[in-house]
Amino acid sequence: MIRDLLIFPALVSCLIMAITFNPHEYSLLVVLFLVIVRIAFLKNLKLIIFTTLLGLLMGGYAHHQMISKPSMPSNVTQLTLAPDNLKVSGDLLSGMATSGKQKYKIYYRIPTEHDKESWKNLDKIVDTKIKAKNIESIKVQRNPGEFNYSEYLNHKKIYYSITIDKFEKITPKLDLSIKDRINVLRIHLIKRFDQLPKWLKIHAHSLLLGYNDNEDEGFLSSLSTLGIIHLFSLSGLHVIILLSFVRKICSSIRITREFVDTTMLIILPMYGIFVGSKPGIWRAIVLAMVGIVCLKLDVVLSKTDIFAVTMVICLLIDPYALMDMGGQLSFLLSFALLFLSSGNVFVQTMKINLVSLPIILFKTYQFSWLILLANLIFVPIFEYVILPVTIISAIFVNSGMPIWRIFNFVFEKMYGLMSILSNNNDYLFITGTLPVVFVLILTVIGLFISEEKKHLKKYLIWYLIILVSVICLNKFPIRGQVAMIDVGQGDSILITTPINRKVYLIDTGGKLGFPQKEWQKRKQLNQVETSTIPYLKSLGINHIDKVFLSHKDVDHIGNLETLVDKFPVREVDFGSGLEQNFKISSLIKNNPQIKFNRLQTGDSFRVGNINWNILWPKEKSIGENGDSLTILAKIQNSNWLFTGDLDKNSEKKILDSQRFHVDYLKVGHHGSKTSSSEKFIQSISPKLALISAGINNRYGHPNKETIDTLDKYRVDHMNTADYGMIIWYYYPFGNKNEITTFLKGEVVEDNRVKTEAK
Repeated sequence: MIRDLLIFPALVSCLIMAITFNPHEYSLLVVLFLVIVRIAFLKNLKLIIFTTLLGLLMGGYAHHQMISKPSMPSNVTQLTLAPDNLKVSGDLLSGMATSGKQKYKIYYRIPTEHDKESWKNLDKIVDTKIKAKNIESIKVQRNPGEFNYSEYLNHKKIYYSITIDKFEKITPKLDLSIKDRINVLRIHLIKRFDQLPKWLKIHAHSLLLGYNDNEDEGFLSSLSTLGIIHLFSLSGLHVIILLSFVRKICSSIRITREFVDTTMLIILPMYGIFVGSKPGIWRAIVLAMVGIVCLKLDVVLSKTDIFAVTMVICLLIDPYALMDMGGQLSFLLSFALLFLSSGNVFVQTMKINLVSLPIILFKTYQFSWLILLANLIFVPIFEYVILPVTIISAIFVNSGMPIWRIFNFVFEKMYGLMSILSNNNDYLFITGTLPVVFVLILTVIGLFISEEKKHLKKYLIWYLIILVSVICLNKFPIRGQVAMIDVGQGDSILITTPINRKVYLIDTGGKLGFPQKEWQKRKQLNQVETSTIPYLKSLGINHIDKVFLSHKDVDHIGNLETLVDKFPVREVDFGSGLEQNFKISSLIKNNPQIKFNRLQTGDSFRVGNINWNILWPKEKSIGENGDSLTILAKIQNSNWLFTGDLDKNSEKKILDSQRFHVDYLKVGHHGSKTSSSEKFIQSISPKLALISAGINNRYGHPNKETIDTLDKYRVDHMNTADYGMIIWYYYPFGNKNEITTFLKGEVVEDNRVKTEAK
């Protein structure tokens, strides 16, 4: 018999699928081996056979998902759009559309304000005829620490994006499937709930429909930081509450439990589709349905067996269910609750947080000291105030009851306070990412903590020892680095020192904006928010010691204000005269906590075991390309030259007054022909030149003339457009160093360039 042992084949299936999707995560192979050894020690032949067959089946299923990616079409002329899959922000329409069985990510620049209102008010599923401007693969992640959006979409079976030139025809879809009809009901309810006050509307959308229109992105960010976002992400908790609510209502009017359960076998899958088919929802729905079926068939299964069956069915429904943080936390916490020992609310909340913490740190690199307190205070408010008010207000949308405005005012103040607390860096602890092997170890120990009473202290001590050790390795790294962050067509370079880490940033990147009408303006994150800060946090960095500003161009310092606002910065240095720039003078005035320094030729200092020498500007300037702050830094035993957008004329002036050689050159002006003269390259004789440029940028950077010059003097060169982030690592002892790239791995070791770098 394999009863009470079904968790083992389920675990094997889960691990095999995870390994298929992540073949380079070797720690998963180790865990799989340990589970197989445990199964072997049980000496249960039926279990071994069943586990083998199920593992092969699920592995084959996962492999099929991997190889079933459709080829990119040469053209798409027809798309079906559903309003709940679309988002209008400024003059941009984006979202998900289908053509036949294939799903696409779409982008469309809305031409007029009238068209914008039409798209915002769309309340039907429509068939469209389009003229596609561009079809391409989803853009891949280019820096460590970034949210992997291409992987996220791939898990939803979206592999290509379409930029739409124009819609030639838009008509309501007539041939609606059952799924479409369910979706239409959802669309109508979304529009209905739009009539509620702001916070009641957000609650109704997220808690009853599983819909998020991103009206207040700061709200979700605050919930995430405080560790309570799971309450507002429609999940198993809400399905259980809904099921209990229906059963109690039916019982009060004398409808039998058997009839209710039979009806639920039909209604629950429809509800799963209705709220957007999320992993947490399907887990709860399948769990409830398995329980109902077992009851009807008079089959007795343990809690762990029911959970195991549920997990396998969910993986068949969505093979990527456990690949994203939402699904991982949903299944993990559901499993932990099966074994959670009794105790007071504080202890139980702490145990559950310890189980989920490793995955949260692996994905977000931080936690708030207020997580435990937030859960203790907010969960009762959610259960006894927010959820009932949401349900009642959704029923009486058109009543115009004054009490809804009162509740909305209370929620406004409550979430305002939460925003202040979540954005206060004093309550935020940045840990850095955790290696997968330690995530697995800590999760297992967390599960033991949730179950144990006798040995709780022993497991807790081991948990803390491992967690603190990993965090210390992040905070006091054994190697330093120079990282050219891929910010597209711009510059941003991170420099850190080993052990007692110091952190420096040269430029912040930025994107040139164009004048827009008010209706065209849209909210969007810049490179500092999507790339730089996540990378810093992934390393366990909680502040920047010094930011160097090369000159005034937007593609170099356009994101400075965001950086200062979102991340602690202690000092900002720039070329003499740049303080007269309006943007910089405003920054100085509004940030008295930051030290600002003017630099010019001849200034030098040693900070963090790095010798910094300022080569340019020679005198007070206005921050043009030719005035770029030019820094010669000796890091370990290597000379690095950072030139901003320095032009050929200023290069010549530098060479007229001094001679030096460099090992690594940050090529001026993204490889433009206005920089990197032959005389300059010949004189400084770099071993490797690094270029920061955007993919297919409008300026044609790097120019052929610059590349020819580098080739002529046998200077190897690398471009972020080809490699993504480029990182030079060095160690405090000896001369060992290496260069790795995010997209192509290691290409340079101890100054020897591998063939892949060519």
